[in-house]
Amino acid sequence: MPLLFKHTEPLLGVWKMDETSDELLAMLELQSEYQPFLQQIKTEKRRQEWLASRVLLKELAGEELQVAYHADGAPYLPGSSFSLSISHTNGYAAVLLQDRGDAGIDIEYHSNRVLKIRSRFMSPEEDASVCPDHVTEHLLIHWCAKEALFKMIRQQDVDFIGHLHIEPFTYAESGQIRAYETRTPHTASYTLHYAVYPAFILVYSVLP
Repeated sequence: MPLLFKHTEPLLGVWKMDETSDELLAMLELQSEYQPFLQQIKTEKRRQEWLASRVLLKELAGEELQVAYHADGAPYLPGSSFSLSISHTNGYAAVLLQDRGDAGIDIEYHSNRVLKIRSRFMSPEEDASVCPDHVTEHLLIHWCAKEALFKMIRQQDVDFIGHLHIEPFTYAESGQIRAYETRTPHTASYTLHYAVYPAFILVYSVLP
């Protein structure tokens, strides 16, 4: 079972998707309830992602929980006080459960493609703070942080440069950063934790 790791504070985990969708489905109990939705998913990769997040959620919660979705696509657990956030990247799934506040998690595999979209999500101030020795990793941390923040504020028409802001931070393989949004009247601030792994970057919200 490729559970890469599991943290308890906060409650989160990362799953390496080595199994087929059929093998992942066999790890779940509510198989008949999932079948109608799974039959609508055309690609094996998408089925793996969907099922791996459910298997990982079961591992974290200690029981199989039903996931529902708000109108904006954000996942939630009906009848639970826990906030839920889910992310996928090539070959990996990540899940975060948070007992209060809004949860946000994002995982991205290492790729230089982030260099091509740099100007789409980095403000001049953020870009000036990028470490020249770790450009790709530093940019991926910013990207993941903004993706996590986007999930937390749950707003439409979000400008990743104009509305989502990462305060300057010195690059390291792990650490905490401050982020804030100017999309809502609240202009809320958040603390995010990041970690650079050999295969991927992981960023998630932490409680104040």
